[in-house]
Amino acid sequence: MANDYAPKLFLRQAENALLREYFTARGELGDIDWDNIEETDIDVVYAAWQALPEEKIEEVEQQFRDIFDLASVEGVRTLVEEAKLHGIDLTADMDAHDGLLDKALLVFLRHPAVFDLCAILNYADHLNGRYWRKRKDMPKKQPDISAAAVKELGDAVGAYYRENQGRGKWCEADHYLRGNRYHYFFAYPKDYTDTTVEWDDQGKRERRRRNPAFEVVFVYDPVDGTLDLYAQGDKNLKQDLQKLFARAILHEELGEENRNSHPYELNGLKDRAFAFPTDPSDRITEVRTRQMRLSIVGNERKRITFEVPPKGARADIHDLMQEALHEQRLPLSMVNVTSAVMQMRFNSGNGRRDKTVSFRISMPDSCNLKDKPEHLVAKKYLKLWGLERE
Repeated sequence: MANDYAPKLFLRQAENALLREYFTARGELGDIDWDNIEETDIDVVYAAWQALPEEKIEEVEQQFRDIFDLASVEGVRTLVEEAKLHGIDLTADMDAHDGLLDKALLVFLRHPAVFDLCAILNYADHLNGRYWRKRKDMPKKQPDISAAAVKELGDAVGAYYRENQGRGKWCEADHYLRGNRYHYFFAYPKDYTDTTVEWDDQGKRERRRRNPAFEVVFVYDPVDGTLDLYAQGDKNLKQDLQKLFARAILHEELGEENRNSHPYELNGLKDRAFAFPTDPSDRITEVRTRQMRLSIVGNERKRITFEVPPKGARADIHDLMQEALHEQRLPLSMVNVTSAVMQMRFNSGNGRRDKTVSFRISMPDSCNLKDKPEHLVAKKYLKLWGLERE
């Protein structure tokens, strides 16, 4: 949604009938006369909510935040598509509610399993893109998603961090299937123990011990034989985690990564005549490069970054590069494109404003595209344009 989450904003945008259903299911706010309050007159609802015990207030708050995060065109579409894969048609129920927030709240109330899955996948979609890495030379086979295999993955990831970083005393892993194709494995190793100063229920400060977890995420595609890994750490750590995944889930030993399997090749973007052909059915109205980072051949640490505004002509970045490289007496053959920010514009239809998707690709194996609908379209074209190797 366009606005940031705020409790009263949430209550104003949600239909009273759905709020009533939500709190009734929880056995709360039974004293409110729901039939005689206006749709946007939420002060009485807010006051009754805030009068609940502290743990109940926080529980409702977290659920409202999860619902709010999926209250977007993209989020609702994800809910609808995931529900179809579970044999549930949400069309009729959703058509009875105009607001995106109401549609997300409806799924939360009526189809909690679908909602919970989409909330987890939505969270993965918004993890920091700089920590994602892709490997293409994976075996193309159905993964072992048995409880034993998933437990082995969690145990292996925990042991790895425990032996190498002194954290990971406990670790559990979960598996989720997205779109009947993409296998998501979330591992949650224990992080370093920490202490924080917090308020207790009586309003007194106290120092509390915390045992937080952090995420390691594997996204495996058996069709293309790719593995996307989210983990904070260096190249060696990521390679080790890839091998652990292959052993536990694919029952394979991974060798050293084939240099030719590195997924991205970006040097074609240097050419101002580089073509971005698209299929009209994908509703793409514009493709342009907004940023390019160049490295000097023979001195990879010497880099130049060019960036142009989000609105303008497609040739703007090449005009800027041509002028600057000419001044430095550097021909295009003396530079490599090591990173690029691409911008795709989609026609939303029905007179609505076009939707813009921006994403970064970096050599050799980093891309922050996820598995959301427009992102899947963008992934398809990276291959068709030759920016991602087959």
